[in-house]
Amino acid sequence: MAEIYAFPAGVSAMTPHMQQSASDNSDRGVPAPDVVLRAVESVRSMTPRKGVSYREIAVPASMADYGIGVQLGIEDVSHCTVGGWLLLLYRERVQEAWDSHWRCVAFASVTSDERRVDDLTASLTWDWLERMMTGVQEETLGGTVSLNQNTSFGTLARYSTQERSHGCELRVSWTPVLGPDGSPDAAMQIDGWARFLQTLDDNDELEEPNID
Repeated sequence: MAEIYAFPAGVSAMTPHMQQSASDNSDRGVPAPDVVLRAVESVRSMTPRKGVSYREIAVPASMADYGIGVQLGIEDVSHCTVGGWLLLLYRERVQEAWDSHWRCVAFASVTSDERRVDDLTASLTWDWLERMMTGVQEETLGGTVSLNQNTSFGTLARYSTQERSHGCELRVSWTPVLGPDGSPDAAMQIDGWARFLQTLDDNDELEEPNID
């Protein structure tokens, strides 16, 4: 998998073994914390999910001291456009709001010219998300579900293949469960969000998700 992570300038992403084998100490920079390196290694070794595209995105320095950022796209969808992103954030000082050094922030979007949304869609979508989430401290999970309907007019309607579209957007954050070494399973967090995005394709009735 691609190098999906971001480090401050002058910080090395090399593991301790790589640092020992480096020939020029002056080029190594300051090593990142071990817990961050372990999270990076889990992403490097993960198996990409079939039907999902992955792209590195920047993690704003204002949000974290270190971060892993990935944009996700769902390929070969039926009549929907589905995508999103996930940021895994690390602060060197424990954040009171997170009750942790770590926090996940994620976004999902689905747009369709066929699917309809109503007053129940938001609560059903959130319930569905809660059932699918793994590796999460449940009491820390929070977010919003936004529904929208767009109608094209004028020249946009004339050249658009979708005169009407319906959409749903989720903005979610949670504190991940940590292992004994103090680092989360970053690969599991990314794969879990990718799996959730895949279930948004052509699932009009928000049935019980099939977790593989």
